[in-house]
Amino acid sequence: MAILSFWSGSKKETAQTLSIVAIATYMSVEHNYKTLVIDASLDDDTIQRCFWKADANKEIKKVLNQGKLDLASGTEGLMSAIVSNKTTPEIISNYTRVVFKERLDILLGLKTKNLSEHEKTLQLYPELIRAANQYYDLVIVDLSKTLERQSTQKILKMSDVIMYTMTQNLKQINQYAKNKDNLTKVAGKNIIPLLANASQNCKYNAKNVATYIKNKELACIMYNAGFLEAASEASVANFFLNTRSSKKAYDVNSQFLESVADSAKRIMNKFEEIKYSKVSHS
Repeated sequence: MAILSFWSGSKKETAQTLSIVAIATYMSVEHNYKTLVIDASLDDDTIQRCFWKADANKEIKKVLNQGKLDLASGTEGLMSAIVSNKTTPEIISNYTRVVFKERLDILLGLKTKNLSEHEKTLQLYPELIRAANQYYDLVIVDLSKTLERQSTQKILKMSDVIMYTMTQNLKQINQYAKNKDNLTKVAGKNIIPLLANASQNCKYNAKNVATYIKNKELACIMYNAGFLEAASEASVANFFLNTRSSKKAYDVNSQFLESVADSAKRIMNKFEEIKYSKVSHS
């Protein structure tokens, strides 16, 4: 029953979506959470490509012939249900694609590539997220970058925790300090900075960056060639399952997996802090 949004103030690549995929998949494998990932980005099929090959759409279209939902346009169908006031928390899962049954669902992004059309539809997402938050234990939102869009600001404001993503790039690291003040004004103080796709050998490693930005809560996801290959081959789910069941595979990927586990732990600790704070003030 919590909302986690991933966002960055940088318009450059920050490995944000891949970080979401890693954390969501890990948590659904290792923890008993019913998780929904919502792709609210514009014209980006990264999440879909991490789990399903392109020709999988042929199988989806077969479903339509059986009188069921056409999941290829599921998000647009869900938006129509919201406009018609016909949505319920439980019905949202009918429009998602399943990675792990009862563990991880994905609501794919809108098909439009038009910014104004995308923004208009995204204005309905707060209602969608509120409904989903009643059905799922964790709702993760992949947001478009910058604070220029009203829809982004609305979703950030309703989020319980925000992961601010950046790479080992000094400009992006400095942007965090600049954007943190603006983000705090919009959405409060529950912000966790995340250093993504990181190398321990870089000058801007997790320890140095945490010291530089004066934030010990910095999370970090390490670079891993195997994970990136899996993300390009629609085999992320198998990557996590295989590394979990094989000691040899775990040893090879241990640094990456431990960084994902630590990031997930920081997120859950933050949720517990918020929960405790609400109880103590009630």
